[in-house]
Amino acid sequence: MAFDSAVNGEIGQRLRALREEKSLSREKLAEAADISVQFLADIETGRKGMTVQTLRKLVLALHCTADDIVFGRPAAPDGKTSALPPVFQNLTPTQAGMASDIMELVLKLVPPSQTTED
Repeated sequence: MAFDSAVNGEIGQRLRALREEKSLSREKLAEAADISVQFLADIETGRKGMTVQTLRKLVLALHCTADDIVFGRPAAPDGKTSALPPVFQNLTPTQAGMASDIMELVLKLVPPSQTTED
């Protein structure tokens, strides 16, 4: 299998951004994913690629999707990324229905914003 440093670099940048978004140190993420800190650093800097098994470990540790790491988060029609946490992308249909019901109840209790959106 050929080594593609450009692809590995892009994936590494996305992985690092997700880790930092969750305020995790390399040490904490490496421990949660059961990989070495050096290997995580090598992935983040694009020096190494990873197996599907390692990708799965990172997805579970970061509570995101594999697509978030490999391709990046999809942009909304307005060009912005979703404000919802990645954990919502991994819900089963039953869980998604319950989460939707809960959010509807919460939104009924929250007063409308007094500010206007840009």
